[in-house]
Amino acid sequence: MDAIENLLDLGLDTRFADLAPEVIERTRLAVLDTLGAAIAGISGEGVAPLAALYTDWGGKPEATALPAGTMLPMPAAAMLNGLAGRAWDLDDVHEQNTCHVNVNVVPAVLALAEGRGPVSGREFLMAVAVGAEMVCRTSAASRISFSETGSSMSYQCGFYGAALASARLLGLPKDVARHALGIAHARIAGNQQGYVSGAMTVRLMQGIAVEGGLLSALMAQRGVTGSTEILEGKFGYFPVYHRGKYDRNALVEGLGKEWLLMGVSIKPPYPCCKYTHGPIEATVAAMKELGIGPAEVEKISVRVTNREVHDLVCTSRERKWNPQSLTDAQFSLPFTVAYAAAHGGVGLETFQPAGLADGAARRLLPRVEAVLDVSAQGEGRGTFPMPGIVTVRDKAGRSLEKTIVYVKGHPKNPMTFDEVAAKFLLCAQLGRPGWKGADEVIEAVRHIERMTDTGELARLCAGLPLPTRKRA
Repeated sequence: MDAIENLLDLGLDTRFADLAPEVIERTRLAVLDTLGAAIAGISGEGVAPLAALYTDWGGKPEATALPAGTMLPMPAAAMLNGLAGRAWDLDDVHEQNTCHVNVNVVPAVLALAEGRGPVSGREFLMAVAVGAEMVCRTSAASRISFSETGSSMSYQCGFYGAALASARLLGLPKDVARHALGIAHARIAGNQQGYVSGAMTVRLMQGIAVEGGLLSALMAQRGVTGSTEILEGKFGYFPVYHRGKYDRNALVEGLGKEWLLMGVSIKPPYPCCKYTHGPIEATVAAMKELGIGPAEVEKISVRVTNREVHDLVCTSRERKWNPQSLTDAQFSLPFTVAYAAAHGGVGLETFQPAGLADGAARRLLPRVEAVLDVSAQGEGRGTFPMPGIVTVRDKAGRSLEKTIVYVKGHPKNPMTFDEVAAKFLLCAQLGRPGWKGADEVIEAVRHIERMTDTGELARLCAGLPLPTRKRA
């Protein structure tokens, strides 16, 4: 039996009462964090032109598209909100799985809650949880590196997660939900070339995954059929995209009891690749302890102990040591480390035009070296999070090594709701300067179980009046 059957059972049969309190709370944080990332993304590169394109197309006003500030068909709203949620790379990540998670699911659930609601707060959380678990399970199973396959699980697994969450909210029976996942399987796309090229497709594909998963469920609801044996069949996900190298236990073991979504890291407000965060913080700590400024730095050596991380944020040298685009800089270990050394950290301002051109950071770039040491990795994909191990040497000949393993937001160094709320306020300031409604959204999510119509969340985030919904 294909593992998709087990995952369908989880997605359709699990009830809110089955969720442990910690799973509920982690999902609540995911909702607030993803909404914040999406609001920040209103100002993201490439978002406004696509919002204008979808607005020009128009269509039935079903759900709120935050970047457009208007209502569009549900798939269009989900696409734009997913795109915005990834635009600044502030959304959460399962580090071991090298996969973005809730940005694939929350925008789809939000669109359906508004377009096909009312959806209660409990059912909203339930749909997000099972969708996120689908993303986590499918991304956990691969036993081959994306450096070899070029597959991007952040996008590919996102199709499945969005489709399962949508199928649940639509109330599809298992046979129809299977078709939804089968259609999603036929649609999945996404690869690593955007990272290599520094292209906007890095964020674009996140929106396409959300749109594709939601649309797959809507198609299945209308009677369109999809394939079976979606994950393990002859041309299933793992044989085609991962060369048959996967661990089936990661897909099915402990389903409903052990929630892999609990391993997702919420990012601090560093709008860059998660695998640069440890080196950023280790660099800042070493500079402070040495008591030096950027002009006194002779060399900064970063030990990279995972080949996937090295391939993502250290190659090619031409792009990573001289980033020319926002994506180049967001996925450049040397740039983020140089900026952190020059300014005592990175922040939302780092990846604005002035930050990307910052002279102090650019002067330090040639002094940053990445030392690849995968001696402990073995034959597998390695262990995440990759620790930030940084040695700073100053011009007086002193050197200091600092190691940071669990950056704030990792499950072993978790954020509280209030800390995620503080990040939400920063995101709101970036995406919608002067907006007065952020606190209202925070309080709505804090007490989301009490909501009878979670479609209101989208209107609150957009600062639009709440419509009067006709109820049966």
